[in-house]
Amino acid sequence: MSTANFIQLLLSGLTMGALYALTAKGLFIAHLATTRMNFGQGEFLMIAAYLSMTLLLAGVPVIMVACFVIVVLALMGWALERLALRPLDRLKSLVGGQYSWVLTTMGVALIMQNVATLVWGKSSQYSPPLFSASRDNVVKIMGVGVFVEELLVIAAAFLVVGLFYVFLFLTTHGRAIRAIAFNRETAALLGIDVTRTTVLVFVIASVLAAISGILVGPIVTVQPHMGLVFTVKALAVASLGGFANPLGVLAGAIIFGMAESFSNYFNSAFGDLYPLLVVLALLVVKPSGLFGEAKADVR
Repeated sequence: MSTANFIQLLLSGLTMGALYALTAKGLFIAHLATTRMNFGQGEFLMIAAYLSMTLLLAGVPVIMVACFVIVVLALMGWALERLALRPLDRLKSLVGGQYSWVLTTMGVALIMQNVATLVWGKSSQYSPPLFSASRDNVVKIMGVGVFVEELLVIAAAFLVVGLFYVFLFLTTHGRAIRAIAFNRETAALLGIDVTRTTVLVFVIASVLAAISGILVGPIVTVQPHMGLVFTVKALAVASLGGFANPLGVLAGAIIFGMAESFSNYFNSAFGDLYPLLVVLALLVVKPSGLFGEAKADVR
């Protein structure tokens, strides 16, 4: 392998790792506050990617596209919690307990897949570049040409991840979310509005999916079933890093993105499969994840 190929694979792994981190953060924060999984997280990303692509192709400025998509996805997150998931908590003794969340979020995901197929069709296509005039624009790093779009997507994704940590650990709402994660009843006794904070959690998860969808469009092809792929990989990333450890989730995303990049280089036919198999093997040895020790638990 040449130095040029190594650097390009490294940047490709960082790019996808950063996008997986954003998606996994949505799963992480929802699981943190509710101890349950939203299996529709990837479909939120897919809808955001399609909305972003459609508006960019229509000539709408990037800033306006980002604001519109984020608002739409935030409303979708509110609707998911308010109209689909909250009623399940009220009727949990009648509708299958924790499994009702799995079925409901998977059902929502299937609905979004079919809506996307009806509206945009089954064909795969790239979204226009966000930060450069052409997807093929390159700059030289250590004498190797790398895509400008990838570099700026990495920077934007890690900036959002950094802001997520600031929110979670340094703001009142972030502390409220961590208090609910520790004990919902105690948090309520302390005056925290548990219902409103849970809504906020799903809005934040949806905003993260919106940002992921906007950034991913120029990097990978947009198609109706991409959400399932991102959900599976985000679950693998969060499991690899440890669901209770936000820094572990980030580390897991980078490790997974790198593994996927190099795996695809050596075997393009099964490149996506090998990292998932490695994650499964690691979880057999260490079910809490690589960084899932209790001392790292944000609760």
